[in-house]
Amino acid sequence: MTFWHNRWQTQQIGWHRDAYNDLLTKHWRSIGSKKGDRVLVPLCGKSLDMLWFASQGHSVVGLEMVEEAIQAFFEENKLDVVCDMVNDQIHHTSEPFTIIEGDIFNLKAGVNQADAWYDRAAMIAIPPTKREAYVEQIRQFTKPNAVGLLITFTYPKEEMEGPPFSLTDNDVEELFSDGFELECLERLDLTDEKDRGLSQVTSSVFRIRRVPS
Repeated sequence: MTFWHNRWQTQQIGWHRDAYNDLLTKHWRSIGSKKGDRVLVPLCGKSLDMLWFASQGHSVVGLEMVEEAIQAFFEENKLDVVCDMVNDQIHHTSEPFTIIEGDIFNLKAGVNQADAWYDRAAMIAIPPTKREAYVEQIRQFTKPNAVGLLITFTYPKEEMEGPPFSLTDNDVEELFSDGFELECLERLDLTDEKDRGLSQVTSSVFRIRRVPS
């Protein structure tokens, strides 16, 4: 957590985008979400994609460990926010947004589980040793049959330590092999990312459905 707190405090937030993610707007329709559905956004930061979900009629539950990121989202979008302590967690709310503050691996799921979820830069931000725990949190925070959109970032692992950490298609298939159904919607060659000194960078977009147990 210290790493990400430092990045926010020094405004080294190169992952943040000042526009909606084009892969989100292109593929979200395949998720089949309905107006009024609750969408979970792990490690949401101050992502503008949350505003896009609201424009589609969804309510949004973000999970974020850095208080500065949460404050920035509400302040920059001129939203009045109410903070409440719920089960030892701070909930920052301005309808239709609720961002839960805390370590994502220590958060306890409530009764209002999500109908869908979205991950553009969360799974590639956490160390690979934490990925199984991350998948378990997705399971805990979503309803049976909830569908997610996962966008990966892949490069030769020996060329960079991360974050972002390389997440291959095989990694995704193995991590979500128990209790989930996967479909790869698109694969892309990210030539514009090679200025990091990487020989090859690709991205995949997965549709992932939680199978009822």
